[in-house]
Amino acid sequence: MKFKMPYSTYLLLWELQNGETIKIGKLGKSYFPPGFYFYAGKALRGIEARIARHIYPRKKRRWHIDYFSTRAVPVGMKLYSEKKYGECELAQKIQLQGGEIILNGFGSSDCRCPSHFYYFKNYPNWP
Repeated sequence: MKFKMPYSTYLLLWELQNGETIKIGKLGKSYFPPGFYFYAGKALRGIEARIARHIYPRKKRRWHIDYFSTRAVPVGMKLYSEKKYGECELAQKIQLQGGEIILNGFGSSDCRCPSHFYYFKNYPNWP
């Protein structure tokens, strides 16, 4: 018998120590200043494997975060129940805390959100 894990949304925090221009799939090249970046995501199945994949530096690039994560250092993660925060709600909370969008559409190609990826110059508060 399989049990559903109570967590389905996640928040990853990355640090980019030096500013870089990075090509993010079909979104194209963009300059990412040094600082901290939150990424809100969801995994309906296999959340542990999804997060491990995002953190692992060598991988086939499939999602927007895959292009960025090979250049940045993972700093932390937090798991949430979708009953508490859906992926889009989590992204909105980050933006309301002052998160800046560096590249429109990053991580949000399957919804109407402007982004699921937000920049902070200094270490941010976790929602």
